[in-house]
Amino acid sequence: MATLTRLPLDTYLLAGQAAPLECAICQHENRVSAEVCHICAAPLSIARINKEVKRPAHLIACIGAANTGKTAYLGMLMDMLMRDAGSLHTTLLGPRSISLQQATTTALAAGWYPDKTPRDPELTCWVHCRVECGRRRRRSDVAFADFSGDAFVEELEQPGSFPAIRAVLGKCSAVMVMADAQRLQAGEHDDDYIALKMLSLIDECNKKDKKKKHWVSRTKNLPLALIFAKADSTPACADDPVTFAENHASALWQDCRRRFPRTKVFAASVTGATGYKLIGGRRCRVPLRVEPAGIVEPFGWLIEQMP
Repeated sequence: MATLTRLPLDTYLLAGQAAPLECAICQHENRVSAEVCHICAAPLSIARINKEVKRPAHLIACIGAANTGKTAYLGMLMDMLMRDAGSLHTTLLGPRSISLQQATTTALAAGWYPDKTPRDPELTCWVHCRVECGRRRRRSDVAFADFSGDAFVEELEQPGSFPAIRAVLGKCSAVMVMADAQRLQAGEHDDDYIALKMLSLIDECNKKDKKKKHWVSRTKNLPLALIFAKADSTPACADDPVTFAENHASALWQDCRRRFPRTKVFAASVTGATGYKLIGGRRCRVPLRVEPAGIVEPFGWLIEQMP
């Protein structure tokens, strides 16, 4: 004989699960229990924290071709910020924000550079942090992603392949452009064209809001940091990055200044010396000693320039 059991029904729990959570990057709705956006694969912890503090995080667009040293730079940047570098005091928000720092420092400690960033959007490292800077201790929440250089190329060739890229470019409060100083000094400019296309894409993404009165001033007022990575192997770049930009990356330098009047150029390096190891018949570039230089200055300048 069947027995009936009476159970209390907490309807408020069902109502809470039914409420959607809007992604902070692409604005698509997700289940409130989801960890990443089902459209752009961005962590939904950013949206939850934005909702908690009642203000959106500033997005920084970090663009650059593959093998420009973007991952090593961003990972070392977070490691130094966590040590309260200079006047910047940083707190990481969410466990996912530690992944980039962990991967970079672990690889460098073992005598290797970090692995190439995978193209899979779900494997992209996102960083969400709270930064206090200046004498007034102005507090800002900042978020950025270490997108793969190959992902930028695919998004340019097949728009919509990586929704998070266009979403970040259209909403960013600052731009960080990475360039390989070593390849530029050798006369290799293939990476420049990728950066030029991405800068043009930022204009395109912002022109979609042309009906809004602020769209022109917003594009013109975006601060841009042009960072020449691997400056340890190019003394001319480390000594005078502006002259190096004029002599070796004139097209990129002029386009940055034309589109973004608030542009400043920096030279940065994660290591003090680099060597090569023969592994499997291939010469692999390896760090000889970790000696970061010019890592925090570009990020600190962008934070000061952001509204």
